Amino acid sequence: MSAFLRPSVDTAAAKVIIMDAEYLRQKTQKLREVIEDLRNSDPVVEKLRVEIEPLMKLAESGMITVKLQWRDIPGRYLFTEEGLQQYSHLEHAFAEFRVELTGGETPLLRKLKREMGKK
Repeated sequence: MSAFLRPSVDTAAAKVIIMDAEYLRQKTQKLREVIEDLRNSDPVVEKLRVEIEPLMKLAESGMITVKLQWRDIPGRYLFTEEGLQQYSHLEHAFAEFRVELTGGETPLLRKLKREMGKK
């Protein structure tokens, strides 16, 4: 069984967060669209696509049913070490994809987003 399909929490000690498969699918499709728009102009974008393609396929097919740990999601280093942070829309789409993979927005994150939107 893939590590992506196993619960990332001790189910005896904590409750397992069930994924919103449709919302995850939407975030995956958005990320895929942004990658497709950029991949021919920057080889690092293609590198990101290759690293996360298996995970995106699982997300699109509804096979991811429990949250992942941040460390289990590949590609994050490409933004800081390979310069992908220059594409803010890619960084945003990747961040939303990662948030959904790790269980969705927490109440604290929703509060921070509201407060930042007021500025």
